[in-house]
This record gives sequence, structure tokens and C-alpha cells, in this order.
Amino acid sequence: MRTTIKAALAATLLTSTVLGGVALAPAANATTGPQRQAIGTAYDYLDFTHFSKAGLSDQLQYEGFSRSVSNYAVNHIKVSWNNQAVGSAKDYLRYSHFSCSGLIDQLEYEKFTAAQARYGAHHTRAC
Repeated sequence: MRTTIKAALAATLLTSTVLGGVALAPAANATTGPQRQAIGTAYDYLDFTHFSKAGLSDQLQYEGFSRSVSNYAVNHIKVSWNNQAVGSAKDYLRYSHFSCSGLIDQLEYEKFTAAQARYGAHHTRAC
């Protein structure tokens, strides 16, 4: 099951709530307007769903931010990528069944690092 609902869900961002170890921080330290906007957009996405660092950077690029601005944003937000992996793993388990190794593979497919994928999977009922 190599699917992603992130792009479809992103179109329905509605409200701000704090999820998965995201600590909202001001984007004022960003040096350019696009960097501030990318940081704000990154937090908007993280308020709504769970992302890997690379997956979030890709999503920001999909939204039209340059690669360098997207990378700046994901490198300058306060977030626990391990907690994001746990949240993503739990999201998958709400809708489907996975073996431990299958869940790790799915998280790696979503561009979590191998260590983050293992951490996320091992903090669920799948492992």
C-alpha cells in the first residue's frame, strides 16, 4: 500500500491545532519574504497532518516554493521528526493493517529516515 493522501488533504487545511510535537515559532527570523511564507506554510501543513522532513520539503516545492526556500523552511521549524513518524504510523494503522516491517517500509516510502521509520513503527501496536 504505497499511497499518500497528503496532497489531497492539503487542499482542505482549515484550522490550526498543534500535532505531533510541532512547536509553533515565529517566522520573523527568516531573511526573506518567501522564507517566512514557506515556514508559515510548513506549520500549516504540520497542523493538519504528519510529514517527514523530506516529504514536507517536497510538498512546499509542489506549492511553488523553490527547493532552496523549501529546504530553508524545513530546516528552520521546530518539530520532532520522530514524533511526526509516530503520528504518521498511527494514521496508517487507523485505516489499514501492517506488519512491523511493512509499516517501516511505508514510512520510509513517505521519506522518513530509516531511524525515524523504525522509531515511528515501534511506538505503535504494529511492532
